[in-house]
Amino acid sequence: MNDLNSSEIVLTSRIRLARNLKNYRFPLKMTVEEAQSVVDEVKAAAEKTNPDCRLTYIKDLSDVETSRLVENHIISPALAEKKDTGAFLLSDDEKVSIMINEEDHLRIQTLGTGLSLKECWEKGNDIDDGLEEELDYAFDKELGYVTACPTNIGTGMRASVMVHLPALSITNQIEKLLMGISQLGVAVRGVYGEGTKSMGHLYQISNQGTLGASEETLIDKITQIVVQIVEKEERMRAHLKKNNLTEIEDDCFRAYGLLTNARRMSSDEAMKLLSLLKLGKEMGIIDAAKNTDIYSLMVKIQPNNIASSYGTEFTAKERDKIRSEIIRNELLNNISK
Repeated sequence: MNDLNSSEIVLTSRIRLARNLKNYRFPLKMTVEEAQSVVDEVKAAAEKTNPDCRLTYIKDLSDVETSRLVENHIISPALAEKKDTGAFLLSDDEKVSIMINEEDHLRIQTLGTGLSLKECWEKGNDIDDGLEEELDYAFDKELGYVTACPTNIGTGMRASVMVHLPALSITNQIEKLLMGISQLGVAVRGVYGEGTKSMGHLYQISNQGTLGASEETLIDKITQIVVQIVEKEERMRAHLKKNNLTEIEDDCFRAYGLLTNARRMSSDEAMKLLSLLKLGKEMGIIDAAKNTDIYSLMVKIQPNNIASSYGTEFTAKERDKIRSEIIRNELLNNISK
């Protein structure tokens, strides 16, 4: 099995810590004035402990820019809806974001590549410790950190990993696998979290509960499950290469042909085809894609990333045309590198 810190199956890792301030109501019940007070307190604390994080209000962003941040997993869909009360602190490298007045007063989030939950946790824990010295957190000696949603009470931590599972998906093994791991207290979600669908055979794997276990225990549990999932995906890829090589070659080369020649392409079609191309690249089937970061391209061709890059909004047809151009240029220009 490959090193999961740089695995092509495990794409990203994320740690999110839910925290609330003791003397305020939860965001759902707060007034605009109370929400602003929370922002002011968090900003003042962050300036002392994380001076490289800059504050942005949701109300100051366009809908396109807000949605781009969601597409890039920098803020949550729930925070994007908090037009009057939401804000966030973001580091220059966009690996750390502190969401303010989402479901909880604070959602401290750290991002990493590959299977790097422990590294993300260490960074998030350091940030949390610094903020806790300046802020009065709501904490119960028996239950742990008090949160708006009961499933977050305890450590308040969600550890999640984004995985790419095309071989398990196209062989119809994915539903059985995901149903099995959900019985282990693990949540399986779509690309943008709860209530969203999988695109491009991408899935988020995370812990469901946070009460009664330490952060290290939860991280170890998710890590072990992800390792097992990766092993199953790798075995299925080996099976396909041994027993269905012609079929999988045909699927991957057809995907490459469409991606490099189509003049219009929807998000759903592009994600499906890029997933197959990524699979073909990693199985050594298509050399032409070896210089392309396909996951980055998957993010780049999302609707609001396109609009943000061009500085204007497009109709669906215009966007489908531009998306196909971005993909063609990215793939064809990288052949000669």
